[in-house]
Amino acid sequence: MTTSRFHGGAALNVRTRDARITRILNVLAREGELPVRVLPSLLGVSGATIRRDLAALEQSGHIRRSYGKIAAVRRSAELPLNLRQSQNAEAKLRIGALLSSLLPDRPLTLALNGGSTVGCVARNLAGRPGLTVVTNSLDTAAILTARQVVRVVVTGGTARPLSNDLVGKGAETALRSHRFDFAIVGADGVCPRAGFTRHSQSGAEIDRIMLDQARHAIVVADSSKLGRVRQAKFADPGAVHTVVTDSCANRDMIASLRNTRVRTVLAFVPQADRRDRSA
Repeated sequence: MTTSRFHGGAALNVRTRDARITRILNVLAREGELPVRVLPSLLGVSGATIRRDLAALEQSGHIRRSYGKIAAVRRSAELPLNLRQSQNAEAKLRIGALLSSLLPDRPLTLALNGGSTVGCVARNLAGRPGLTVVTNSLDTAAILTARQVVRVVVTGGTARPLSNDLVGKGAETALRSHRFDFAIVGADGVCPRAGFTRHSQSGAEIDRIMLDQARHAIVVADSSKLGRVRQAKFADPGAVHTVVTDSCANRDMIASLRNTRVRTVLAFVPQADRRDRSA
């Protein structure tokens, strides 16, 4: 087995810990297991650095180590929320700021789900008076309550460890008892033909209900999600009024979304950050 199987033969030189761990988990989601000996050349770092990364992954319960190999405890393409927060962070911050500026300046009732991009939306809304937010996300609720301005309603349900979201019948019933001016949900995949998708079927059902109960349905997703299709569909393009993404998005993809009559708004990402994303 050679490292070229995993990355085309070129060392990635991934220097930040979160980026390295994300890369390891992404490969494990695809392969199931991985020889430890390939990791230094795969990531472009020393063996000592790899040992520290693997110790952290094992301690957090993401991998098992045995006989020179590592294996995924949970073979899923969905990353833990703390790792997703560090991916495309500048784009997500700008999406959050832009979306908050698009909402009308009056009392509103909103539905927000969880995830790193919606978390950036919540940070921009946390100091805004006149808002009632219904959420199934423990993290979104914590962000919104920090400044004690927004009225926050948290659904019941069963917590999903990867996302800190509440799902299941309790959450679904709670959401159906509300009507929303706007529903703002994140997506793991955005495709003009396949629609809007999630890794989790239970999470997709929550998103579907939020959008159905809202006058205006909004999806927020950084440009890396465009063109991707995940296993659980929660909306067709025709069920969404607005998509907010960033200016790194593929132009053909944006044109295709707009051709489906979805309003598509781009948050500007500076050129320097674009270079960082492609490195």
